[in-house]
Amino acid sequence: MSEYREKRTVIEDVPVGSRPVVETQHDSVVNERRGMSGVAVAALAVAVITAAVVITMLIINSQQRNSDEQLAQERARTAAAQQTPPQPAPQQPVILNMPSSQPAIVPVPYPVPGPSQPASSANVEIDVTSRLQNDQELRTYAIDVRVTGGTATLSGNVPDEDLKKRAGKLARAVSGVQSVINDIAVRL
Repeated sequence: MSEYREKRTVIEDVPVGSRPVVETQHDSVVNERRGMSGVAVAALAVAVITAAVVITMLIINSQQRNSDEQLAQERARTAAAQQTPPQPAPQQPVILNMPSSQPAIVPVPYPVPGPSQPASSANVEIDVTSRLQNDQELRTYAIDVRVTGGTATLSGNVPDEDLKKRAGKLARAVSGVQSVINDIAVRL
């Protein structure tokens, strides 16, 4: 900062007659400022911050636009893939060789279980599975049933011991089941 002195002379009146002219001398110090004021610095700082925020928002907006475009392209690819049905693999033609003369059809007797005849294992297996599937508490659990010679073997998973016992009771109640092997695991 530099400083210089300035002298001013002020005459307050025009001389008239015997009245004297009053002269006053003022010494004043004039400061010359170099640089910017605090307000100018603050305004410049605000302008720089504002510019940085605007630039950051433009960059984020550009990245979001790019991300949106990529998402739209991915959705378009997915939609196109879903609209195009998969091409089935070419199948070999089935060739049947039929003899020139057909044999006579002979009816085969099918045993129907009655009071004196035991039911087939397949039918008993179907009956046990149906009984388990019709039970409100057991229908949500996958319980596998195998029947061999009147013995029903149960396997699968249930969350508690009561459900395991319930499955065993239902299997025993089916006609044609003489014994039950309950291999159901209790898992939470």
